Amino acid sequence: MTTETPRVTAAGATRTDQPTHAALELPWTHWLFRSRQASILWLIVRLWLGWQWLSAGWGKLTAAGYGNWFTHPTGLQGFIAGADSSYDHRAQAHGHPQVTYGWYLHVLNGIDAHAQLFSRVVTLSELAVGLGLLLGCLTGAAAAGGVALNIMYITGGSAGPNGIFILLGVLLVAAWRVAGYLGVDYFLLPRPRLRRRLRAQAVGWHRETNRQHE
Repeated sequence: MTTETPRVTAAGATRTDQPTHAALELPWTHWLFRSRQASILWLIVRLWLGWQWLSAGWGKLTAAGYGNWFTHPTGLQGFIAGADSSYDHRAQAHGHPQVTYGWYLHVLNGIDAHAQLFSRVVTLSELAVGLGLLLGCLTGAAAAGGVALNIMYITGGSAGPNGIFILLGVLLVAAWRVAGYLGVDYFLLPRPRLRRRLRAQAVGWHRETNRQHE
């Protein structure tokens, strides 16, 4: 239940104000996800995570022979074949198969028909996520893209470090306001201080207009 605080307006009428969302926010979450001081912590997180993504994408782009995802579809086809095999043997997994959803296999096998194209998409996506996180450029979007890739990999039966990547990616999405403050987002995203200044100017202009009409 929320409480309402009565307030008296200039005309003498009373009204009630609901508590703002910020008032319900825990102090430590406000510091972690909104304060510029926390940007140092997020810098460390996104540099580590960004390097992991960039290294993975760079390996797919520059590997020799069939290990090169940009020139050969073999890597993606092997991933799809592994998912099919895992699903076929799910009854032997004691109720915990690596690939649980049959509908996802239909998606993967549909991708298999265009494996070369999607191999390149995966490679470029990993590089884009890595660069976005390293540079702090549209950090929230880059982290969200990484989480989407991790979910695709896990759903296809590849665990590896994807769980840790998802956790860090979700936290970076939640901290999108300040996660890239020590990066390109400092110039791309609107700054709260500027918004407060514009709001104060608008309030001052409104009050001045009211005085002129009195």
